[in-house]
This record gives sequence, structure tokens and C-alpha cells, in this order.
Amino acid sequence: MRHAEAIGKHWCLVFVAYALLPLDCLPPSPTKGRLLLKTIGEAGRQQAQALMQALILSAHEQLQRGQQAVDLFGTLFAKQQTAMAS
Repeated sequence: MRHAEAIGKHWCLVFVAYALLPLDCLPPSPTKGRLLLKTIGEAGRQQAQALMQALILSAHEQLQRGQQAVDLFGTLFAKQQTAMAS
């Protein structure tokens, strides 16, 4: 994030995530009450864990299909490698 445009995009994503996280804290039914089931911090940690789990399982599936680890890592870190090269 070295440019104003990238910083703006990052902040937009942060605000969208922060706006959606409370939805994950609500009870499944309006008749079960209005109290939050978990805090926003707990919801954020749960979503981060779910994201990491999905990434690991996806990488495992690709490796099982015969993709080479070096190619998989190249795909996963392509954006970082491009940024570090410039």
C-alpha cells in the first residue's frame, strides 16, 4: 500500500468487513432474542480461522491433484513477489 489509491481500497475493505461482522454475531432467529451471540472480535477471529482453513484445504486439494508445491506457492504469493520486485 504505497499509493493513495491502494490505501483507499484497503480502507473500503476494512469498513465493509466491519459493517458485515455484526451480522455474524446476531442470533439465527429474531424470535430467540436480540442479544449478540459473540463479540465482533470473536466473529473476526472465527472468520480469519475459517479463511485459513479454506486456504489450507484448497492448497492440499491442489497438491493431491498433482500441482507442484513451487507452482502453488508461486500462485499464492504472486502479488507479493511482484511488489517486492518493483
